Formats: sequence, structure tokens, C-alpha cells
Amino acid sequence: MEFEFRSTLPATVDTVWAALENIETVALCIPGVVRVAREEEDRYAGALRIKVGPIALELGGLVTVELLDAATRTLRFLGEAKDRRVPGQIKSRATLIVTEHADGSELYLHSDTHILGKLGEFGQPVVRKKTEQVLREFTENLGRQLTGDDTAA
Repeated sequence: MEFEFRSTLPATVDTVWAALENIETVALCIPGVVRVAREEEDRYAGALRIKVGPIALELGGLVTVELLDAATRTLRFLGEAKDRRVPGQIKSRATLIVTEHADGSELYLHSDTHILGKLGEFGQPVVRKKTEQVLREFTENLGRQLTGDDTAA
């Protein structure tokens, strides 16, 4: 399943890029993330609690940063996660690019996500809707973090 998402953020490109470079902090802007920790220079372990349709999941896994290019303000990573109770796996390769925008900056995300096993049986419409909701909430949380308004997070 492929996703494309664009969102404007109320901060300069340099400010947004600096936030994205701090993987451990920016990951906490993702709704449902309960922990994230650096294991190696470019690998992070973490967990995400999320409800998809009627099923509550706790996905544990690894994120490997494949590209962190300040010149083009591009971040590419591979995420792999499993729930220990529900058979299946999620693999997602995502690219985030920060560009200038009249209102500050624009964050563009493209991901190619594969949901295997029992997890993949939810159906694309349910998964797509949940993914879009998570991406919207992520950019709202990131925007609040960048402006220092974390009261509504």
C-alpha cells in the first residue's frame, strides 16, 4: 500500500529539519508511540500502541535510518514491526522531505507499506483511514512542538 501525505508546518525549513534529525524526540510526536530508544547510530527500537478497527495492537520493532541528508532535507527510513499477540508483520519504507512554503515549511511523506499475515486482513480502507489519521495527528503534534504550544498534545 502506498501513501502520500503533505502538511504545512508553522516553522522554517531549518527548524523542521532540525526536529526531524532528532529521531528519538520527533518519534514521540507519532500518536501511540510509547517508547523509542537508539540501539545503534542508525537503528532505533520502539513500540507503538494503536487501535485499528476493533483490534488493539502493540507493535514492537525497529526503525533503520537509511538516509539523513541535510542538503536536500530528506529522511528515509525502513520500519519493521510485529504484535506479539496477532500474527503478522508490518514493513514500511518512508521518505520525508522538508521544503519551503509561504506559511513556513511543507512536510512531504511517501511510504510504501506492506502488512502481512493476520494484520493484513483488516482491509485497505480501514488501514488507509487509520494511517491518514495518524499522519494528521503526527504533523499537528510536530507543529505544536515546533511552536512550543504542547498544551493540546
